[in-house]
Amino acid sequence: MVFLNWILIGGLAAVAAPVIIHLLQRNRVTPLDWGAMMFLEELLAERARQIKLRELLLLLVRASILACLALALMRPTILASSGARAPDVHTSAVLLLDDSFSMNAGRARTAWQEARERAIRYVDTLRKGDDVTLLFTSAAGKGAPPAALFDLERVRELIREARPRHESADVARALDAAVKQLETRHNPRRELLFVTDLQAAGWELDDGARWSYLAGLVRSSRIAPQILLTSVGQERPSNVALTGLTPSRSVVDPYAAVTFHVTAANEGPEKAGDAAVTFFVNGAPKATRNVELAPGAREVLAFTYQFERPGSHLVSCRLRSGADELPDDNELLHSVVVLDRLPVLLVDGDRRTQPLASEADFLREALSPRDADDPTWRTVIETTAIDSTELKYADLSKYRVVVLANVAALPGATVGDLERFVVAGGGLLLAPGDRVQLGAYNRDLYRNGAGLLPVSLDKLGLSEPTPLVKVARGPEPAPAYLHLGGIVSNAPALELFRPERGQDWTQARIRQYVATGAPSGQDDVRVLASYSNGAAALVQKNLGEGKVYLLTTAVDTGWSDLPVHPFYVPLMQCLVFDLASAVIPPRNLRVGQALSYVTGAEAARHPHLLYRPQGDPLELAPRRQGALTVYTHDDTAAPGSYLVAPEGAGADERVHYTVTADRAESVMVRLEPGDLRRLERDLGAHYAPDWDSLGRLIGLDGGGYELSAWLILAAAGFCFLETWLLRRWS
Repeated sequence: MVFLNWILIGGLAAVAAPVIIHLLQRNRVTPLDWGAMMFLEELLAERARQIKLRELLLLLVRASILACLALALMRPTILASSGARAPDVHTSAVLLLDDSFSMNAGRARTAWQEARERAIRYVDTLRKGDDVTLLFTSAAGKGAPPAALFDLERVRELIREARPRHESADVARALDAAVKQLETRHNPRRELLFVTDLQAAGWELDDGARWSYLAGLVRSSRIAPQILLTSVGQERPSNVALTGLTPSRSVVDPYAAVTFHVTAANEGPEKAGDAAVTFFVNGAPKATRNVELAPGAREVLAFTYQFERPGSHLVSCRLRSGADELPDDNELLHSVVVLDRLPVLLVDGDRRTQPLASEADFLREALSPRDADDPTWRTVIETTAIDSTELKYADLSKYRVVVLANVAALPGATVGDLERFVVAGGGLLLAPGDRVQLGAYNRDLYRNGAGLLPVSLDKLGLSEPTPLVKVARGPEPAPAYLHLGGIVSNAPALELFRPERGQDWTQARIRQYVATGAPSGQDDVRVLASYSNGAAALVQKNLGEGKVYLLTTAVDTGWSDLPVHPFYVPLMQCLVFDLASAVIPPRNLRVGQALSYVTGAEAARHPHLLYRPQGDPLELAPRRQGALTVYTHDDTAAPGSYLVAPEGAGADERVHYTVTADRAESVMVRLEPGDLRRLERDLGAHYAPDWDSLGRLIGLDGGGYELSAWLILAAAGFCFLETWLLRRWS
C-alpha cells in the first residue's frame, strides 16, 4: 500500500486533539472536602468505573474519526499486480511522441501519420477523471514540463496539430522527463506510452551511466509506472540522403577555384540507380551529377567553382531519387565567406636588413609569393612584418592571424592582448628560435595550461647544431638529423600532407627543435604531427573561438632546411588558412542554435530584416555591445536558408546563414531485439509492435485500489456511533 498524498501525513497529529481536550478537562476539576461524602464512596465506586470506561470508549471513537479523515486525505492505495484497468481506478498517463524527422519516412502513409493515429486511439481508451501529459522527444527535459490535461479532447487536438521537428532526439532525456512527470501525478495507475519508429539514432544505449540512472529512477517511483513502447513505420524504409557538404579550403577567395565535396549515401535496403545531385550557387544551378548507390554505399561528388566577388554566398546541393522515402535529408546548404584579403601579422624576433636573413623572411615569401611573369597575380594573404618591439603598438583587430617568429619574450600587457585576440576568433602561430626564453614562455604564455601555449617548453632538442651543408675535408661521420614523421591527429591543415596525397615532407632535415612537455590531457590540446623520434612537431590548442599552433622548430633555415623544400609553401599557407578559418559569429548552424549578426554603429541605423525559410521577413531587434550592435534570433527550428540584410540592401550587404538538421536521423537502422529485451529487463518496458498487442499490454497492470472513500465512510460511521453512545448514556 502507498499514499498518493503522503505529504499530508502531518494530519495524523489531529488524533491527539481528543486526548488533549480530555486531559485539559480533567485538570479543571477542583476537589472539595465534604464530610458526608464518606457515606457515598462505596456507592459511587462502581459508578466511577463505568464513567471512565465510557469516556475511554468515546475518546477512541473521536480519535478514530480524525484518523480516518487524515488517512483519507493522504489517499492510501492498495497496489494490484495484475488485472485490467479497474473501472473505479483513474489513470495518470504520459504520452511521449517521437517527433524526430525520421518519422516523416514513408510514401502513401508516413510513420508520423501512423503515430498520431495510434496516440489518439490510446487517448480514446482513457475516461473522465484520467489525466494525460503530452510530451515530445525534441522538447522533453529541456524546460518545465507542460501541464497535465484532464480534457481528453484537447489532447486529441494537440496530437493532430503536432508536426515532426528537426532537432536531434535524446531518448534517455525524454524518458527521464516522462518518469519524473508521472511521479508528480496523483492517480493510482501510472502509464507511460512511447510511440516511436525505433530508429537507433538518439537512443545511445551504450551510455550505461544514463540508462542505469533511469532504471533506478523507475525502481524508486512511489507507484511503479507501466512503461509501454510501441513502434510505427516500416522496418527499414528506403532513404537516399545528402550527409556532407564541405569546401576543399578553409578560406575561400576569388583568386582560385574551390572544390566542394558532397557526400551522398544510400541508407535504405534497396539500390538507388536513378539518384541525381544538383549543385547551386546563390540559388542558380551550376552542375548536376548522376550517381548509383548500392544499399549502405556512400559516394563523394566533387563540384568545382570559382567565386567572382568577395562577400557572403550560399552553396547548396539537392538530391532527387525515385527510391527515396524521406525527403527531409535531400538538401544541404553551406554559407561561404569569400575573402579578397587575409591580413597576417608577422612578428619577427630577429629582424635583419640582408635578404632572407630575418627570422620571418622565408615565411613572408611562402605566404605571399609573387609571379615574375604576371605582376598582377596575387594571393589572398597579405602579410605585414614588424619587429617584436612594435607588437605592443599594433592593432590586432586588423589581422586574422598573428605569427610570433623567434620572439624572445612578451610583456604582460601584450600577452593579454594576444589572448583576447585568440578568444575572439583569431589565430596564433608560435615558432621558436635561438632567442626564445623558455622560462619566460612557460611563465607568461603557458601558465600551467591556462595560457596561450599548448604545452610547456622543456629544453632544446639536438642542442649541438650541425651545419646542413659542410665542405668535405676528410672522412667524418654523417650527421644525425631528425625528420618530420607521421600525422598523429586528423586536422584539416595537414590533410594535404598525408602520404597518399603525394606531398612527402619526410625529406626535411631538422637539426634543432624545442622539446615539449606532454599535453595536459585537456580536450582542447592535441599533438597533430611528430618528428621521426616521436617528439611533438606541431601542437594545437583551441582557445575560445580561435586556436593556437605551436611549431617546435624555426620557420627559417637556422634550425632546419624546411624552407628549401617544395612542401614548405603549401604547409605554411595551410596552417595560416586553418588559423583564419573561424567565422564569428558562425553562419553554418545546427537546428536550435541561435543566429547572431554583428555590425558597426553606422549600419545599425537601418532596420535589419531576417528572411526565413518559411514566413514573412522579420525585423530583428538591435542590442548594443560597446561600439558594436548585435542582432540575434533564437528560433531556428526549421532547417534551410536564413538571410540577414539591412532594409533595401544590395547583394554585397546580405549575409547568408544555413541551419542543418543532424544527419544521424538519416541512418535507417532500428533497435535490435536484444536492445528491446534489455529495455524490458532494466526498465520493465513492454514492447508492442501493433495496436492489438498494445491493447493487450494496457491490461497487464491493474494500477491499484484507492481506500479514501472507504475511510470517509468509516469516519461517518464513527460519527453516528458517537451520537448513538451519547444518547444511550445520557
